[in-house]
Amino acid sequence: MLIRVGLDQWIMVNGQHRDGPGQPVQQVGLNTAGLSGCVAIGMGWGEMMSLAHVYSDCTAATWTPADGSAGYLQALDQAFAGSHALVPQAKPQAVLYWSEGTPRWLPRQLYNWLDARDIEVYEEEAPSCRIWIDEGRLKWSKDLAAHPSDVNNYTTSDNAATTIQFYKALSANAVAASPPQGE
Repeated sequence: MLIRVGLDQWIMVNGQHRDGPGQPVQQVGLNTAGLSGCVAIGMGWGEMMSLAHVYSDCTAATWTPADGSAGYLQALDQAFAGSHALVPQAKPQAVLYWSEGTPRWLPRQLYNWLDARDIEVYEEEAPSCRIWIDEGRLKWSKDLAAHPSDVNNYTTSDNAATTIQFYKALSANAVAASPPQGE
């Protein structure tokens, strides 16, 4: 079961889903694509996980806007706090994904933001990514699905196949991922 995270969205879900009592447990994965200039932040929070697709419009000027308006730093702090409140005992793990040609400012800024929270951060380069939880540990891949036949078998924040435990729009540009149309 996959949920595609859209532009400037932060989505947190449980790593497992059960349709009802007595039903088998299904592994849940979060994925995102189109990381051209954008950066994905995948985080494991014990049995929960979050994935954010930070838009390339996140720059020094929009991180903390000079006019005092809310910027990406404030939105990310709120998203982190909201997620952490659901699992206060968890020691998060993180992975950053960005594509070749992405200006280094954004991945470096996000790395430092996570590192300041004493989070172990891994870094990968790919235009897409997928995260999941395995025995309480964050796992990740540059592949959108475990099997190529499942690449277009996903839901979005608009029709998620499992409960979204926490959601944060990181900017006014936030938009759900497009429904499956063939990658």
